[in-house]
Amino acid sequence: MNRYVLLVALIFLSAGCKMLFGPDKKGEFRLSSEKSGTETYYLYGYSYEDSEFYRYPYEQDPLPDIINEGFRVIQDGETIELPGFNTPGRTNGFALAGEFLNLDDAQDFYDNYDRVEDGLQFAVVSDIVKEFQVWIQQTSAGNYVKLLVKEAESLEGDANNKYSEVLIEYTYQPNGSRDFPN
Repeated sequence: MNRYVLLVALIFLSAGCKMLFGPDKKGEFRLSSEKSGTETYYLYGYSYEDSEFYRYPYEQDPLPDIINEGFRVIQDGETIELPGFNTPGRTNGFALAGEFLNLDDAQDFYDNYDRVEDGLQFAVVSDIVKEFQVWIQQTSAGNYVKLLVKEAESLEGDANNKYSEVLIEYTYQPNGSRDFPN
């Protein structure tokens, strides 16, 4: 009998709290536009519902809610890549809620943004993403996420491949409500 109790306890522990309490509602993650793979190339995107990174496009992985697709631009005669959001589900998308000159002002706006306002225009692909912006995402499931861009970088990897990364703080509302939890 004790073995069964221990087995059930281990199953709950290994399944994690997500099974009992649902997805993470707040957190931070880094999205890169750097491509991985050898024969087939893919990006890593993030799923809010699963609180996991998934490969995209990759048939065996679920579709992530957000990827950093990146935009190639020429700046000062040099090709660089700037970050840009995309939603692989191809529905709903992103709306810019605010742009700020520093992280403190952006953080204050983000912390006090407690309800998705009416009239936001969501696009599947964002404009170029910059530091200290606050974005609202409506996922393909109809849930809302507020995103604070803490860092945005253009980088160069092996063999001079260009890519970008963003560090994002997020708050996820998994029930479709326009109100964000505190």
